[in-house]
Parts: sequence; structure tokens; C-alpha cells
Amino acid sequence: MICEANGLIALARDAYGAATSIDGSDAKWWYRLAFVQARSGRTDEAIQRVRHAIELNPAYAPAHWRLGLWLLDRNDTDGAGRAFTRAGELDPGDLSSAVGLARVHLQRQQPQLAADVLERALAKNPGDRYAMQLLGTAYRRLGRVEEADFALAVGMTGEPAWPDPWTDEMLAFRRGFAVRLKDATEYFVAGQMPQAIALLQQLRQEKPDDIALLNHLGEVYVAAGRAGEGVAILEQVVARDPQRFEAYVNLASGYVKLNELARARAAIDRAIVINPTLGRAHETRGLILWRSGDERAALDALRAAVRNDPRDVRALIWAGMVATNLARPADALESFARATRLDPTRVDAWVGIANASMTLGEWNRAASALQHATELDPEAPAVRQAADRLRSRR
Repeated sequence: MICEANGLIALARDAYGAATSIDGSDAKWWYRLAFVQARSGRTDEAIQRVRHAIELNPAYAPAHWRLGLWLLDRNDTDGAGRAFTRAGELDPGDLSSAVGLARVHLQRQQPQLAADVLERALAKNPGDRYAMQLLGTAYRRLGRVEEADFALAVGMTGEPAWPDPWTDEMLAFRRGFAVRLKDATEYFVAGQMPQAIALLQQLRQEKPDDIALLNHLGEVYVAAGRAGEGVAILEQVVARDPQRFEAYVNLASGYVKLNELARARAAIDRAIVINPTLGRAHETRGLILWRSGDERAALDALRAAVRNDPRDVRALIWAGMVATNLARPADALESFARATRLDPTRVDAWVGIANASMTLGEWNRAASALQHATELDPEAPAVRQAADRLRSRR
């Protein structure tokens, strides 16, 4: 597993082969042997090995959809369809089987069947970007152009997520500071805070004097809701490096979560003095002013954030919310609309468009925005509230 995790494929193949010859009853070793054979271009052998793993442990769903993917690569759509179907029976909550079946239908030139599978899956897992990407492809082939454009815009950056504990176990053996730091950052972006913190703490033991690492650890603690621990770390960072402006931004966010708004204001003002063009700093300043009750100044700060970083979706959404509070629906509508053009997955932005459009009497635009919000998250309270408001107003 160490060899596989670090790219030594031939050595990994030999080691897995030895493991299966000593104890051929463990499905996991056959599964891992299948992986390294596939990475070596020996797909036929990989399929044989994963089938044997399934015989030994038929309840491990990832082995079935993995088999489905390899069969699909060989254009064996019948075999792939059976494998994905079985994976779905074993783990109905995982989107992998539905995504796999949709790919089977698309490969068979059956876009309606693909759309049906994906629509059912997205009803349970709204907003999944890769599923939306496939759905957009199906809609386009069906001639449903407007729906296709929205789904493809949402799914533009979607990557398939294939939950696989046996592979995660192997990947934990990756070594090298840079690789593990990248892993920690990916955990952070994915919202897997405990994993990010555990890995960053390991790296901190190896490099206790790395200021950038310490700043990142403090940022993750704050984002994970452990603001007290994050603030303690970040205060150490700015004491050791008073010019590290991004640490002041993270520190300000920590103070906000602790409801220490005066200290938050001082920290963010210091960050802006050091780097006045950092959009994120102006965004954080806008949040602090908003929390302090000064909405006009907050709106000015959020607009400054967008001027310095025109792709700051969160600042645009917050600016729309503040403009709504200030009874400026046209300004709110403009901010929310810009946000959806940058990131069409933001439910709060679509709801904002709907509410601002209703205030302006633009009923069709409100209904269209609500439809998009519902496709992304039909259970969100804000979506339901806006839908109720639209029904009552019309």
C-alpha cells in the first residue's frame, strides 16, 4: 500500500501478488492488486481480480461500481449496467451507482433514460455538480436547450466523487510534506475539517517553525467552529510576523465567531493597511460592519471587495443581502445576478434574485430563479419561504 500510494506500481503489484499467494481469502488484497494492474494498462487482469474480490466480499459496493467503470471503458455496457445496478442495491445512498448508470445510458445513446436516472438521484442529492454535468449532456441531446445550459453551467467544474474506504486507506500512506499539505488543503476545501486538522497537526510536528503552515492551521480551526483554538494560534502567527496580512484576515474571522467585534475590526483594519487591494479583507470588513449594525458602511466595504476581486461570489451575495435590508431591490438584484453568473450553484443567490424580482414586480424572473433554486436544494427553508411568498403575491 505504501508503494501504491507513492507511485511505485511495479513494486506494489509484486507485494500484492505475494499477499494474495499467502492469504487468498482477503478480498481487499485482490481489490488493490486489480487497481495496480489497471494502472499498468492490464485491464483484463484487473477485471478478473476485481471479480474475484467480489466473490470473496460481495457486499463491498465500491468493488461493483469499479468493475462497472472498467467494463464501460471496454464498451461492455450490459456488464457495466449490471455492476452499477448491484452497487446501487448495496448502497442506495451513494450517488456513484446512479452516475455510472447514467453514463451507461449516454454511451448507449439513450439520453432520456440517463435523464430519468439522474433526476431521481438529484432529488435525493440536490446540486451534485458532476451529476448536473451529465444531466446537462442528456438534456442537450434531448433538445432541452435552456435546461441543458443551466445544468451544464452548474456542473462545469464537477468532478466525480467515488467513495471508496479501501482506497482511502491506501492513500493515507502517501508521504512527502508537499503531498500531505495538498491533501490537508483538499480536506479543508471539501469541508472535512477533522481530517484537515489531524494532517496539519502532523505536519506542524515536523515543521514547528513554519509560519505559513501555522496560519493555515489557525484558519482551519476557525472554519471548523473551534475559533478559540484558531485565534490562539493566529495570535502567535502575527506576533512572530506582524506583516502577514492573511493571518490578520483569519484572525479577524476568528474574533467575529467569538463575537469580539472590536478586536475583529482592529485586525481587519491592520490587514487592509498592509495590503489594501486584498478583496477578502474588504469582504471580512463588510461582514464585521454588518454584524455591528452599520449596513451602509458594510455595503461600501463589500463593493470594495468586489472591485478588488470581481469573482468574489460571497461578497456579491452579502452585498445583495445588505442592499435588500436597505430597501434597494434593484441593487440587490444586480449583485445576486452577478453571483449566479459566477457560480450557478449558489441557492442563496437564486433566492435573492427571486425575492428582489418579487419586490420589483418581475414575476416571471422570480419564478425562473425559484425553479433553479429548487433544482439545487428543494428542502432549503429559504427556498420554501420564497416559493410561499411568490404564491401569495401572485
